[in-house]
Amino acid sequence: MIKTQSLTFSYEDSTDLVLDNINLNIEKGSFTAILGHNGSGKSTLAKTFNAILLPTGGSVYVGGIDTNEEDKLFDIRRKAGMVFQNPDNQMVAAIVEDEVAFAPENLGVEPSEIRRRVDECLETVGMTKYAHSASAKLSGGQKQRVAIAGVLAMQPEILILDEPTAMLDPRGRREVIRTIKRLNREQGITVVLITHYMNEAAEADRTVVIDSGRIVLDGTPKEVFENVEKIKSLGLDVPQVTELMYELKKRGIEVNSDALTVDEGFSALISLLGGAAND
Repeated sequence: MIKTQSLTFSYEDSTDLVLDNINLNIEKGSFTAILGHNGSGKSTLAKTFNAILLPTGGSVYVGGIDTNEEDKLFDIRRKAGMVFQNPDNQMVAAIVEDEVAFAPENLGVEPSEIRRRVDECLETVGMTKYAHSASAKLSGGQKQRVAIAGVLAMQPEILILDEPTAMLDPRGRREVIRTIKRLNREQGITVVLITHYMNEAAEADRTVVIDSGRIVLDGTPKEVFENVEKIKSLGLDVPQVTELMYELKKRGIEVNSDALTVDEGFSALISLLGGAAND
């Protein structure tokens, strides 16, 4: 669904490369998390995926379309919808259902179809009962789910989310990640999540770590997060459960060091304690 070939990018007033020789294939129906510290280039990369930014060198293809083809910009934006960090910067209507209807209205979609899409998308993100509510009165997590619904109303094949939970409290983050996972799992939407939360990246099928505009790690979350020392050297953390297993192993305790979730950590500790009891 997304392919980059020797992608480089630098801003006009700088000779420094923000992205440096990025080669990346993102498959249809996958859930990819992209990690990196502030200034690593991860958000810039996300913006090249729906032609907000165009390559300085190399190419980006979205659904087979080269983003450098100016006459195909509309098609690219319909294929790849983007949700930003601050939902307030993306919302234009005072009422929730008007917000979700805004994009299809501007695409010239028939009114009956707009009504169907609004109802369906609000139900998808769990916001149906707020259809007639004032957007400004929603919580951060609710606003972000409405922003996702607004993008879904365009019926994109790819959902790109640029740190969508950065401004949310833990409950709001859980709401948004639960919604993203359901869209990927149940509707087959290709998801690209830019995040600095390690526990969110652990929920993905694939985790890509960027540093200084280059890909430095790429694999499943278990494959990536087993490189604890490498990740820490990049100024990043690992999921809390992985950190615990890592510290135990450093102290000579043989545990499953690739555990990512609380359940996996619990099972590893129960197994360890059971083995110790048997000994």
